[in-house]
Amino acid sequence: MAGMIWTIHVVHYPLFAYVGADSYQSFQARHVDLIGRLLLVPWGIEGLTALGLVFLLTGKEKKLAVMGALLMLAIIALSAFASAPAHEQLADGFDFDIHQDLMAANFVRALLWTARAALSTGILYLCYPFGARKVSN
Repeated sequence: MAGMIWTIHVVHYPLFAYVGADSYQSFQARHVDLIGRLLLVPWGIEGLTALGLVFLLTGKEKKLAVMGALLMLAIIALSAFASAPAHEQLADGFDFDIHQDLMAANFVRALLWTARAALSTGILYLCYPFGARKVSN
């Protein structure tokens, strides 16, 4: 999800400003529909995995999982209270100020998802027997 959100932030959202006024409303409607379908499964898997890790892990790994779950809640809240309303407002036509609000909220979401990716990497490192941590015969 971190890679996807950065792609949306760096490539997709900036292109909103280049869609002509005549086709912007249909573009925005199509974007919301398609991005919703695209994100539904991976975001659902991420949420279920985050919840599962909180209940399955112990020790340091559990602390990282709880932090990751809290980041996920922050991402959901930001999506619900900033990104979704911005998309609803943009459905009426492109507005520079609303677009800037969307970009700002999405930048924070990208940072939060990047932090989740770092925590997930930490959990993987702690749980998987790398290098000297491997059990010898």
